Amino acid sequence: MTELTHGVELLESGQPEKALAFFEKIVQQTSDNALAWFYRGDALADLQRLDEAINSYRSGLTQSPEDVDAQTTLGDLLLEAGRYQEAAACYERVLVLDPGDADALVSIGLIHQALDQCAEAAAAFEKALSIEPNNSFALNALGNLLFGMNEHQKALDMFTRCLELDAEDPAAWHNLGDLYYDLEEFELAEEHCLKAVELDPGFSMAYLTLGGIAMDLERMEDALRYYRLYLRHETSPQAVEMLAEVKAVVEGLQEELTGSDRGTNTKKPS
Repeated sequence: MTELTHGVELLESGQPEKALAFFEKIVQQTSDNALAWFYRGDALADLQRLDEAINSYRSGLTQSPEDVDAQTTLGDLLLEAGRYQEAAACYERVLVLDPGDADALVSIGLIHQALDQCAEAAAAFEKALSIEPNNSFALNALGNLLFGMNEHQKALDMFTRCLELDAEDPAAWHNLGDLYYDLEEFELAEEHCLKAVELDPGFSMAYLTLGGIAMDLERMEDALRYYRLYLRHETSPQAVEMLAEVKAVVEGLQEELTGSDRGTNTKKPS
């Protein structure tokens, strides 16, 4: 590990390009160094080069196939890339290695949810909670599923429980804000989303919700600011369509706010 320390420091200090160059040299010199392949994958992921990151993790796993953390990270990268079957295979492998891994069950549930398999998703989340009743990842996931099924009170209970466990969980703050927004309780929605970005200034989805709230309240300057922040921070490959919608909204708002009539004809993203 000592030989990798400098590269890890580069990663942790937000210098993925330099970290990548460092780990490239290591794997060229010692191709059987699993950790170097994994850290190389982390650097590539930070640079949004997902396919290369996935391949790097796979190279490392050929050397260390029973590394649960690496299997999990590979699954997460595949999930982010929308490669659901491959991601599910990784999480199933994690459960073979560690049957009590609640997070792997949650991730499998998220794949079911992405495929509109709500019953299977709920079963996975509930199984995870049977293993770890206070698992915030599972509580947030189940809450989001219930929210999507219009089970608002049950979703509210899940998100509230998350905050009782960890008052600094930005996902729970945003999820509650999004729920309040759906219920048209705009003041509460804004308060919760602002708390989410206070805790995590890069939380893109909170800016998206804040932009919608501002548009509904006809605060167009605020909406423009929040949507620009969303565009700055959203990097997921699965957000391509939403990014295009928000860019169009930003262009429309800019035209309206610089025009003489300052109208409000631009529609918020769907």
